[in-house]
Amino acid sequence: MGVVCAVGLSFFVLRHDLTQQASDEEREAMKVAVYWNGPAVAPTGVMVENQQSVRIVDVTVRLEAGGTSVQWVNFGEVHSCTQDWFSFGAHQPQVRTDTMVVLQFRDGSGQRWQMKPGAVLNKIDEKESRRDGGAELVTAWGLKRGTAPSSGCS
Repeated sequence: MGVVCAVGLSFFVLRHDLTQQASDEEREAMKVAVYWNGPAVAPTGVMVENQQSVRIVDVTVRLEAGGTSVQWVNFGEVHSCTQDWFSFGAHQPQVRTDTMVVLQFRDGSGQRWQMKPGAVLNKIDEKESRRDGGAELVTAWGLKRGTAPSSGCS
């Protein structure tokens, strides 16, 4: 009976630890956000803010219609406690604002995340993060990157 109780208790502790770890990972991932610069009907650019204590990589902002990328902005990496943005400049009228903005990134532990409007956060796999389609705007339009410290980091 003692062995059964010990195994049961070990299972409970392990499950609690895994649940806590998943909760901590999600809470940390929520420290990353995407914003339009300017009004949503005519944005002048797009910004990613990383309030984590580590950099994020494979950062992409996708403009999606019906689950398909129409346009996307490749940030590559965003360092900890920074806001990075790309301004659209003269290309602003060509930005598809009738789409959903989807942020994808990989955190310091290698976990891939996707955030949709309303702070809907999901873990994703490599296949989901590598969706083809749409126009990559940074290279196509020669967009220039800006960066500043994040106001949300201490």
